[in-house]
Amino acid sequence: MVNLSSLQYFSQHYRQRMIKPVTGAETMNKKLAVILSLFFGLTLSGCQTTTTTTHYLGAKADIKEAITLSTGQMQQQRWQDPYVTIDYSYTRQGNQFNIDGLFSFSESAKINYQTMRRFKVKLFLLNKHMRVVEYREILRVLGYSVEDQDKINAEFILPEDVVAFTFGYEGVLRDDEGFSNTIWKLPKRNP
Repeated sequence: MVNLSSLQYFSQHYRQRMIKPVTGAETMNKKLAVILSLFFGLTLSGCQTTTTTTHYLGAKADIKEAITLSTGQMQQQRWQDPYVTIDYSYTRQGNQFNIDGLFSFSESAKINYQTMRRFKVKLFLLNKHMRVVEYREILRVLGYSVEDQDKINAEFILPEDVVAFTFGYEGVLRDDEGFSNTIWKLPKRNP
């Protein structure tokens, strides 16, 4: 036969151990740990400047847009289209490649749009057939005025069959009335 008082004692004792009061400091520590984990995870995922997918590998670039690679240090040059201007210089020593420059929006974009919601600039490395053999995101910007400028700096090892490069971009621009327009200039995947 079960003693009712010992069963009540066990039940009450068990509940007290399971329902332990949580202090404010413990709750704050748990919240802080979750927030820091999310912050570091998002930070690390946003720091990728190398090829993250194979989406454009093999795509064909416009030969008129291709910039033939030379050895040594190249003086300041300009790549421009109706939306984007990139003033750049590069150095190539063997297979070591370094590019520095300044990204800005061209006059057409400045006249028609106020802000940019998101924008990515890519550097496409091309073989002798103007096919993409590797590409890198060299600039990613979020939510600023089309009047702003950003520095570009990338350094990496070139694949052996690279003879030229070109720039490309994709992004969303917004006018002063809040209407958005997606713009892009990228190599053709199925030419």
